Amino acid sequence: MVIKETLRLYPPVTFIGRKLTKDLEFKGTLYPKDLNIFLIIYYVQLTSEYFEEPEKFNPDRFASYDKKMPYAYTPFSAGSRNCIGQKFAMLEMTSVLSKIVRNFELLPAIPSHKLSLAAEILLVSKTGIKISIKNRT
Repeated sequence: MVIKETLRLYPPVTFIGRKLTKDLEFKGTLYPKDLNIFLIIYYVQLTSEYFEEPEKFNPDRFASYDKKMPYAYTPFSAGSRNCIGQKFAMLEMTSVLSKIVRNFELLPAIPSHKLSLAAEILLVSKTGIKISIKNRT
């Protein structure tokens, strides 16, 4: 749940593009067939319409995640064109994170360090991510 919540707040890819295969009416606006559209994943996953207190880091939200809106959480895209490596990536992240947490204590290197993001093709930190690592005894 921690990995899912982290990917919700900080999706590695900030948007996905699609081409409409048919006309689409959405909230009173008609979008024509063959129009290229972009879904900004980063903003959708931070919308209170889909997630209660969206700016808050709360891994427990995935314990009872409402599956009625499966496209609100899409860090790997969704549908027939989603990431084919999604399951492998989740397994790798779980494996690596468990080994790191088991062997090391991770602390902020600078307690007042504020994360500053740049939403380009990939979501990146403008200021880096500064941490201190200590061996667990």
